[in-house]
Amino acid sequence: MGAIRKTVGFAVAGTSILFAGCVTPASAPDAAVHESQAAAATTQNGLSSINGLTSVNGLTSVNGLTSVNGLTSVNGLSTTKGLMTTDAGRTTVGYIVRCALPAGKSLSKVVSGVTYTFPGQLGLAPEWESAACAKDCQEHVSACVLAHLNSSGQHINLWMDGDNPALGWGQSTDYPYQEGSFFGNIFIDNPQAYYCNGKDFDKGLVPGRLGTAANTIIKNPFASGTTYCKDTCTAQDAPNQNDGYKACNGWNHVVTVWRNFDAATDYKICNRGTGKCLDIDGASTADSAKVVQKTFASTNSQRWNITQVAAGKYKVINKASGKAMDIYKKLTADGTPVIQYVWNAGTNQQWAFTPTGDGYYKFSPGNNSAAAIDVPSASTADGLAMQELKYGGLASQQWNIVPF
Repeated sequence: MGAIRKTVGFAVAGTSILFAGCVTPASAPDAAVHESQAAAATTQNGLSSINGLTSVNGLTSVNGLTSVNGLTSVNGLSTTKGLMTTDAGRTTVGYIVRCALPAGKSLSKVVSGVTYTFPGQLGLAPEWESAACAKDCQEHVSACVLAHLNSSGQHINLWMDGDNPALGWGQSTDYPYQEGSFFGNIFIDNPQAYYCNGKDFDKGLVPGRLGTAANTIIKNPFASGTTYCKDTCTAQDAPNQNDGYKACNGWNHVVTVWRNFDAATDYKICNRGTGKCLDIDGASTADSAKVVQKTFASTNSQRWNITQVAAGKYKVINKASGKAMDIYKKLTADGTPVIQYVWNAGTNQQWAFTPTGDGYYKFSPGNNSAAAIDVPSASTADGLAMQELKYGGLASQQWNIVPF
């Protein structure tokens, strides 16, 4: 009988690629394709931990990996000790290879008669396939791997850019929120694994990423002062000065990550002034049922799915009813009820989220950008129906959107 073969990866097509994170060698999803709007890359994170990395030992020869030799060599990545001998270790190898090697290249290793194949994707360090990975190479791959950490292990779509030509600079309207930047070197003893907060780290929250959960692997070196990249890092040169950073805390290879609300995640939407969360009156599934506020109880009628339908516009679907948040009959008058209705792509069902500070948003219908969802009289009463009202900066018009 021949050797058993397992592939860690998936098929791809097109130019810019979404690749899967936190997959095991025995189960790997097919990639989706995202049409890039700039010379940057889309990706999908989900690496819950970097197996073999400690505060003392980096991913060095103690883990069967060395940067002195190419990954394809026995000395570069051992098949008898360290990372290649466990599922968790092979997941880490998968991310290293995907960051280092370009699409069309792969790394295969035989462990106890089983062949594991790891596809390349981003190509930040193609030289590591067969030759040494020097300091710049190590820092490029480190920043990329760190950018894929997700403490929840959930797959979340992201947009990455940076100084490496394989990424390039640029933004996408599909990923409007600057989450943060990542840098360091995880391949040396006393490894350095860092991040800093992007200007939108507390917006467009997604499970397991910055703003929602701490990851013990990485730390913010600026935590004793500002935690924002923009206050400490050096912006990229014009015309890409708003895209990311060319240096942070002495590190010159920085990966900046952008994100959006995750279409596969349930969110709760809660008011700044009252602390109550959006719900459907009586958990009804009927068209025109009112959107109300209630004390949070983790019911399906308080769960909302948020999906971008156009640049800056989102449909907001109730988990229990499957109906879309709506403004009654597209009216723009103050006091018009907020309801649910079957999705029809009307402008009164397309919502814009304008950050108001501290992780809150003005929540406006597409047919009346001057208005916002409001709690009448700022009442804290359970079951109170929400209304449309001209935005005036009131706490009763500001909403926090947090993953379940």
